[in-house]
Amino acid sequence: MIIPSFEQLEKITDSRYSLSVLVSKRARKIVDGAKPLIDTENSKPVSIAIEEAVKGAIVFGEPMSDKQYRAKMEREKTEKIEALRNERQKTQESVKREIGEDSEENAQE
Repeated sequence: MIIPSFEQLEKITDSRYSLSVLVSKRARKIVDGAKPLIDTENSKPVSIAIEEAVKGAIVFGEPMSDKQYRAKMEREKTEKIEALRNERQKTQESVKREIGEDSEENAQE
């Protein structure tokens, strides 16, 4: 595990809590399948997240109010739902085309 110096950590954020939140959220994304933003020898998500923070690949953003956070989450949720609907529609259209092609082939036989 990478152990950055105190000087390196001070450059990332002004509090240990903020650093902990930053690293833990990034590590969670890595666990969920996000690719590392840097080339690294590390394989553990927390170590990768710490190294990304030290190298400036991730930064702690501006604080949000609860209302801003809820609005952001709602936007992201809406975007994901829309993407899923589009994917489902494409799949349904593909299946209908395949069924239609099969029906035409059976009719010709």
